[in-house]
Amino acid sequence: MIAGALDTLAPPQLVRERAFEEVRDAIIAGRIAPGARLIERELCAALGISRASVREMIRRLEAERLVSVEPRKGPTVMALTRKDAAEIYEVRALLEALLIERFTAVASGDEIAHLERIFAQVRAAAATDAVSEIVALMLRFNDHLVDVVRHDVARDLLRQLNARINFLRIRAMAKPGRIAASLEEIGAILDAVRGRDGARAGALMKASVEHARDAALEQLATQDTDRPSGKRRGSAASRRPTDHQGSR
Repeated sequence: MIAGALDTLAPPQLVRERAFEEVRDAIIAGRIAPGARLIERELCAALGISRASVREMIRRLEAERLVSVEPRKGPTVMALTRKDAAEIYEVRALLEALLIERFTAVASGDEIAHLERIFAQVRAAAATDAVSEIVALMLRFNDHLVDVVRHDVARDLLRQLNARINFLRIRAMAKPGRIAASLEEIGAILDAVRGRDGARAGALMKASVEHARDAALEQLATQDTDRPSGKRRGSAASRRPTDHQGSR
């Protein structure tokens, strides 16, 4: 049942927000699979929230493009196509290259040191294959870039894409060797930042995102091949949750 894919919510502190985060994280991690139907009564029972709260949660998931709502079918977890993924990575490469280039030009020594501390935490999380922690830290990494650069449009665009970026990031990290390669790439980017070489930092960031794109597309193709054809996808309750494994 869907309850098996979700953690038990602690009472009663911001239960609706925690419920939203639990379902969003379960979708991003693949514990609730693409194509699964989200049924109100199951979500109410699993999360201990009202139908009104479930509907609000579905609207937020739909806004993040993690869920689609179709007439007579109800909310369904969206399945990213390879075209969707390639376009997201294309936009992400442009945004992150711009941000790191601007950051290199304007960041103070303390701000660069803070970025390096975040990366040190990424390395520590990678050493224990803590995929969810890596994902959260890479969000902090990008948030710090945006905060320093003060690029409000880039912030808005990344917020719209972050849930899907995280979904794809987890798929990319599932490729053997991708996490280690990503750590080397980010290390080289930070070397360029310390040397105040913005053009090199931007070029390295773009290349890193493109390598992550290739890994994610490869994993998506593998999942499409492994998925049985001709079978109708059921509700989340009829699907057993699957664990993900594993930085850009």
